[in-house]
Amino acid sequence: MGNMEVENLGKNIGRIFDNQNKYIIPLYQRNFSWRREQIEQLLQDIYTAFKQNPNGNYYIGSLVVLKRSNGDFEVIDGQQRLTVLSLITKILGINNEPRLFYDSRPEVEEFFRTFYDSEDGSCNIDYPQTAHLRNAIDLIKEINLDPEKQTCKIKEDIENNGISFKQYFENNVVLVRVEIPQDTDVASYFEIMNNRGVQLQKHEILKSFLISKLKDKSRSEFAKIWTACSQIDIPIQKLFTVEDRRKYFGDNYDDFCFTSLAEFDNNSSVDAKTIDQILNENEIKNVDPSSDSKRTTTENNDENEDETKYRSIIDFPNFLMHVFKVLFPEKEIPLNEKDLISVYKLVENELDSEAFINNLLFCRTIFDKYIVKTVIDDNDKSEDNENWTLKKPSKKDNNSWDYINTFSIDREQDKQNNQNNQERIVKALTMLQVTFRSRTYKNWLFEILRWFTENKNINVGYCEYIEILDKIILKHFDDYNDLSKYQSINENESITVENSYSKGLKTPHFLLNFIDYLYWVDWKNITNLFDNSKQLKTFDFKYWNSIEHHMAKEWAERNREKFPDYDRYIDNLGNLCLISKSSNSRLSDRNTKEKAETFNKGNLGAKRQIMYNITNNNGGNFHEEQIKKHYNELLELIAKREVILGRNPIKTPSLTDSQ
Repeated sequence: MGNMEVENLGKNIGRIFDNQNKYIIPLYQRNFSWRREQIEQLLQDIYTAFKQNPNGNYYIGSLVVLKRSNGDFEVIDGQQRLTVLSLITKILGINNEPRLFYDSRPEVEEFFRTFYDSEDGSCNIDYPQTAHLRNAIDLIKEINLDPEKQTCKIKEDIENNGISFKQYFENNVVLVRVEIPQDTDVASYFEIMNNRGVQLQKHEILKSFLISKLKDKSRSEFAKIWTACSQIDIPIQKLFTVEDRRKYFGDNYDDFCFTSLAEFDNNSSVDAKTIDQILNENEIKNVDPSSDSKRTTTENNDENEDETKYRSIIDFPNFLMHVFKVLFPEKEIPLNEKDLISVYKLVENELDSEAFINNLLFCRTIFDKYIVKTVIDDNDKSEDNENWTLKKPSKKDNNSWDYINTFSIDREQDKQNNQNNQERIVKALTMLQVTFRSRTYKNWLFEILRWFTENKNINVGYCEYIEILDKIILKHFDDYNDLSKYQSINENESITVENSYSKGLKTPHFLLNFIDYLYWVDWKNITNLFDNSKQLKTFDFKYWNSIEHHMAKEWAERNREKFPDYDRYIDNLGNLCLISKSSNSRLSDRNTKEKAETFNKGNLGAKRQIMYNITNNNGGNFHEEQIKKHYNELLELIAKREVILGRNPIKTPSLTDSQ
């Protein structure tokens, strides 16, 4: 193919998408396929770099192109990233002309023309071929750039040292554009690139660093544990032989018996290789970062759990960051896997490899037993197709074992009160997960892992664990709460944005999920709000990511002569709830009566159910009077939050007092 000529490599986004450049996605390229995880990671990484140094450049990878005879660039590699960057430039107002075109895909080209012609970066084209593009636009607008904050969206005015995020994105985000010669055989190019494999991932490099610190006889045992822990979507006990299960987790597979690598026989067939060996043998291929290798064990025939349907809420590289932070709580360790190697270098002289693998296995055991996993229902094509599971291993006899709910109704008093311990724990965990869904910066997960690690306790009861979770939830409420300055609104007083909590679309999602959680826990005591309050226990937390105005802004604007002052109360907390993106699209222009009658079905959050109930009880009306009444009830609910959560008398060590 000849030597590749590389010129003018580094180009910022402004230059990549200026009017001198036109990019063509050829027919042989697959359709756009990025989902939330990839888009979220890209945006959050760029934002993190902007926060750390708004004057520095941030390199986001390469774009390989072939220059056609007419001067257009045919995209050979990097089209997924280029497509997302193109969408962002329009949303930020950097570029208002399409620079990305598609060979023989008229529906996609129509989509981009409509998208760039719109003033607000919206697009109503609804072809099956453009569904992922339309979803990507919604995601870019709604994704929280800073996982440590509740509302930090790309469309907001964000500045750092006088530089806006828009300016930084245009001038300091750099893409390395590589032009291959025009006589390149593209098929041969792809074959060569595929045969080269990919670079070592950070967690593989870390593994080799840690192994190099061990004596030879301990390396195989270390590698075996690491490999099992890395397969984070599969229950940890399933990843070991029967003999290894007993030595790590006890005879019932539900304990933690690891003490040191030296205690175990070094009979593993797993080879521990250095970085040089791995690179020289070219063994690392393009694998999922959450999977370190193929499974190394066979399973008992009676283990009938289909683990392929389970999905962890975090990947392995980010989980490793939690282990580092657990080991070194006094250090400034960001919970983001991109810092994995730099954090290792920070603690290298203090880090003991055996202590690390011990904590990794312990944290992974706790994670599997006490943290929910997602179960995807392949038959449900809706946005709300996630279900939740929380399981622990249970030995039935000498030859069989299974997984059962981690918690159950285990006391007579609980049975009499219809208190399902498992359900309450799952509600608390899923409320945190759907609010802080990013795989990075999961501080609530770290707080749980740190508590278990400090107390060296693998078996906790329901009362103790729910107290731990409620402490975390209440702490997050305190972090984001500014409701304390607001008082109930008197009967003769009008709602205004000054005298009430009225943030509209900027309302923290945590607050709305927290309200649903309080209603779920306190369902017996709110019969005055709901005809059948037990129905409030029927919902499951989902990844609802849109804030809905029950009295819709579009509808109120069309009826301004009837509601001339709707701006005073339309964004009030009493008029809001969380719903899915698709539901928001269907409801945006409906009146409250139609919403409550037509859409009061399915899996609805407690607050949404209550607003619909109020609407039905008031002849289909949910306007200023009903909003004010509901708002006052919310203030009362939130004021009683600690009483509602029923602080248990069990004394547990402080979770986050030092933070």
